[in-house]
Amino acid sequence: MGAATIPVRPDARRMPLVAVDSVEAVDGGFIGRKTITTDDPYLAGHFPSLTVYPGVFLIESLQQMLELHLDGALGGIELVELASARFSRPALAGDEVTFEVAVSGDRTSLVTKATCSSGGRRIARITATWRSRT
Repeated sequence: MGAATIPVRPDARRMPLVAVDSVEAVDGGFIGRKTITTDDPYLAGHFPSLTVYPGVFLIESLQQMLELHLDGALGGIELVELASARFSRPALAGDEVTFEVAVSGDRTSLVTKATCSSGGRRIARITATWRSRT
């Protein structure tokens, strides 16, 4: 399967937290990217002298990337189980976080295994189960 980048369209229900810059389909899953910037409105107050992207936002990024990968739009998937979330180091302002994600299962039980990294250094590993909201 050739790589295809899916455009990100804001979802009013999630504004201002649009936690994804791009998603590219690859065999068995996708690669997503999110650049952490100090001017993201939802990061105000997260360690003002050191902008840290909270771990829960990494999980939100993963969800939004999965929704875009599956449907090309936000809002169709919900978290069922967070089996594992291991954080190795913080995601900081200026980091482009790359999510390498394997996806298995069907819409009633989708399992994602994600490795999040920046500059070749692992930030987190997240394993989660999702299902379609419809």
